[in-house]
Amino acid sequence: MANKVDVVICGEVITLKSNEEEAHLQRIARYIDQKMAEMVAANVNASINEKIRTLLISVNVADDYFKAADSLARASAEQEKYINEVGRMEQENRLLKEKLYDLQAELTRTKAEYEEFINEFDKRPTENANVLPLHRAGQRKVGKR
Repeated sequence: MANKVDVVICGEVITLKSNEEEAHLQRIARYIDQKMAEMVAANVNASINEKIRTLLISVNVADDYFKAADSLARASAEQEKYINEVGRMEQENRLLKEKLYDLQAELTRTKAEYEEFINEFDKRPTENANVLPLHRAGQRKVGKR
């Protein structure tokens, strides 16, 4: 259902009929009124007819629109770049996690091999029963003298 909204542009009350919300239509009216005020402030109205003034305002509005559209396009392209960068970083993160998992597994295997080696080393006969294997020497309790 269309809304009827009264707006003021250049001191003139204009009734707009639209499906848009009143706040949106009032915002548009304020924007156009501001553009008109800018032209008045620049004395553009003094020597031109209504048709030319309307065209100049239309050009100003179109200029603002295209600048905003270009800015939005740049922001969208930048957003896309960041989205791609996040995707690349997520992939790199997955690969690093896989590498970490592989390194942790390798460390676990290496520790197990080391323990097996130490156990085998401890089982071998020594020439002097009072001599501890080198890797266990630091663990020897020194008695009081």
